Amino acid sequence: MVQRIGALLLVLSLMRLAQPFLSDGNPAPTTDRVGFPAGYERSYKVLRSFVKEKQQQLVTVYGNGLAASVTETRQLPYPFGSVLGMETAELMKSGKRNKGKILGLHVMRREPGFGTAYGKNRTGEWEYVEYRADKSYITAPQSSSVCAECHLKAGPDRDFVYRGRFGEESR
Repeated sequence: MVQRIGALLLVLSLMRLAQPFLSDGNPAPTTDRVGFPAGYERSYKVLRSFVKEKQQQLVTVYGNGLAASVTETRQLPYPFGSVLGMETAELMKSGKRNKGKILGLHVMRREPGFGTAYGKNRTGEWEYVEYRADKSYITAPQSSSVCAECHLKAGPDRDFVYRGRFGEESR
C-alpha cells in the first residue's frame, strides 16, 4: 500500500514537472527557436513600462535593436530578427515603480518562415515562448499556440503585436 502511494506520488510529481512541455492540442512549434534573451535588461531598449495596480505588478516591454527601430506603425512589419520581451515583475511595496522579483518574460521573435507550425493561428512570422527568470519554461514552444491565438487579436495591421511602444491612438 505504501509503495503504491509512493509510486503514485512519483508519477504525479513527474507529470507536474512535464506540464510546461506538454501540448495544449493545437499546432505549435516543437523546438524553441525564440531563445531566452540573455542580458535583455542591459542590451535591449525599454519600449514602455506600466503598473498593473490590481495585481501589484510592474510590466516592462523590451525590444532588441531591430524591434526598437520601429517607432511608428507605418514602419510595420517589424524587421526579421526583431525580438520583443514583456517582463512581468512584482511591484515593490515602496510605493514607487520599483521592480521586485521577476515573475515571467513573454518573448516573441520574428524570423523568415517562423510561425508556420501554428497552422490556422499563424501570426505572420512570429514565434512565442514564456520563460521564468531562471530560463525555464512557463509556456514551452509546444504549448505556445495560446500565445499565437491571443496575438491574432492584435491583427496583421499591427504585425500581431499589441501596443509595444505605440499608444492607443496608433491603433
